Amino acid sequence: MPRRPEFTERYVDALQALAVATGRTARVTNANGQYALRVDFEFGRYLTATNTDAVTGLADADAAEPWRVRVFDPIADDGSPHLVADQSATWLIDAYDAAVVDLLPPAEVRGEF
Repeated sequence: MPRRPEFTERYVDALQALAVATGRTARVTNANGQYALRVDFEFGRYLTATNTDAVTGLADADAAEPWRVRVFDPIADDGSPHLVADQSATWLIDAYDAAVVDLLPPAEVRGEF
């Protein structure tokens, strides 16, 4: 993970924003050569945030690329990650908020009609 410290420094604001929004620690991770911001939750659920679909997964912190937030849940029998939310937006927190909405139960379950 030779570029992890570089991306951690470059994305300090984005990491802090995710940490505040989630109440969890956010970090830069490298999975199969693709860097992403990552937040881990209970029961193996986690989210990743990237701002490009390029090989590195992270572009310049000030890039005009939209942020993509994906939430994974290891619900498969083998524990492999299953995508449960995938949202994009110009701003990281907007993409995060939209992904969280995808995780909410339908309106009928929440008591709304």
